[in-house]
Amino acid sequence: MEPSPNKFKSKIDKIFKRFPQFGKLLSSLFGLFEVSILEFLRRISKKFNKYSIAWLSRSILKGRWGSKVVPLNRNISVDTRFLPTQEILEIILRSKVVGVSWCYCRSVQRKYNAPNCDHPLYTCFHIGFGKSLYEIPGRSENLKRISKEEIIKLLNECDDRGLVHQLIYFPSPQFYYVICNCCPCCCMTMSNFLKGGSPQMIKSDFIAETDLNICKNCGECEPRCYFGARKIVNGRLRFNSIKCMGCGICVPKCPQKAISLKKK
Repeated sequence: MEPSPNKFKSKIDKIFKRFPQFGKLLSSLFGLFEVSILEFLRRISKKFNKYSIAWLSRSILKGRWGSKVVPLNRNISVDTRFLPTQEILEIILRSKVVGVSWCYCRSVQRKYNAPNCDHPLYTCFHIGFGKSLYEIPGRSENLKRISKEEIIKLLNECDDRGLVHQLIYFPSPQFYYVICNCCPCCCMTMSNFLKGGSPQMIKSDFIAETDLNICKNCGECEPRCYFGARKIVNGRLRFNSIKCMGCGICVPKCPQKAISLKKK
């Protein structure tokens, strides 16, 4: 009797959990060739007018490659306890960052004069070797080539600009090789997700809650939610918790400080 795909998948993940070095090696190898893979897929998509990245994720990678949304700690409610694996600053500080590099997606958009934004190019944190979220709670800070102060400053700037912090992973959501700050107009992962395709974006472990006693229904949060979870209808805020990704970028722009991230 053939094992079901889910059982096979579960066995693979158990191996990765038991031997994280194996997952980290695969993550590093994939990250090494990622730009070449993305450029190849971009050319295929342009020539055949197909969402080749979405097809690759659905048909071949099947959830093994994509991104996980992780919020910045300043947007999380002070009474919420969270693990280092659930907040972007802690993850970065424990990832042996070797530098910040240019964003492939934004550079391509600007190179070919495609609709884009004025967000900075250098917003991707690169790490020397693939990392495992399984190991983060026991790791200590060890940064290279970029100071803790510079990282915090860049993260806060990205948060203010409304960029979504994401871990780009392979071969499972527990292993990541680059940390990006993404916008929906340029990011391949996010734009394909918003169009209903893949690679799949995984929600964070948080959800944005609004104190309706404080909220003035001003609508400032609506354009900050790329996922359609916040809408002003007939002058009142309507919040769709299912669509909320828990990115937290709606939090800092609320003039009433009525929004905060809570643990699910």
